[in-house]
Amino acid sequence: MQASKLIVLILGLMVAAPAWAEPQTDLDVAGTLDERNGPMTATDKIVDQFMKLNLNPDASDGVDFEEFQSMVIERATARFAKMDANGNGEVTADEYRTFWNNQKAQYYRLKR
Repeated sequence: MQASKLIVLILGLMVAAPAWAEPQTDLDVAGTLDERNGPMTATDKIVDQFMKLNLNPDASDGVDFEEFQSMVIERATARFAKMDANGNGEVTADEYRTFWNNQKAQYYRLKR
């Protein structure tokens, strides 16, 4: 029984090894090929996410203020809801302190 498990493991590794050795493509990272056909950088990924805010790409090549503002309001609303622990529409110092201690790593990069 142990030998058959070992054989399956070895065969699995042999089959997967070529895929692991292949360089990562933009298709792997973002789902579409980057126009430069090179590996996407961290900045490329952030720009790609930002451009998804463009709700009408056929009409423009960029994100307009309303699209950007919509994203900011959505994120601010979600963050405020996390800070307002009792849901009364107001964040007290204690609520913010608790939020900060529990969530700061998610929202803030403290090490630069």
